[in-house]
Amino acid sequence: MDYFDYLEPETGDFDVEEFLEQSQEDQKQRLEEELERIQDQLEQRERLHDEIIKELKSKRDWYLQRLTQEYSTPGKSDVKELKQEVKRLYSELRSEKQQHWQDTQELERERRELLKELSELDQPGFEELI
Repeated sequence: MDYFDYLEPETGDFDVEEFLEQSQEDQKQRLEEELERIQDQLEQRERLHDEIIKELKSKRDWYLQRLTQEYSTPGKSDVKELKQEVKRLYSELRSEKQQHWQDTQELERERRELLKELSELDQPGFEELI
């Protein structure tokens, strides 16, 4: 971490204005880095969600196909088990979609808070009163 020398080189006095400006810039940089992290998490979560949904749908479709075959073949007893598996996969799909929505909403809430903090830093503040 870099530390800023807040003392004036000529006099060795503490420069309040420069200190406030540097602190504000440091805070902006931290907020922007946090925004980038959140954006990366959103993108990563979206990719993961897509993979999970694709896999669950593929399994569901396979079980539905097997179930259709079982109905067309008299005398087979796997129908009940296949129905339960299809039902479980539908439930997993719903759960994954709900979890994805909740994760996304939480990250979006964090992003809104950070954007608000950034906008507040850009507004005239205490350092301009000095």
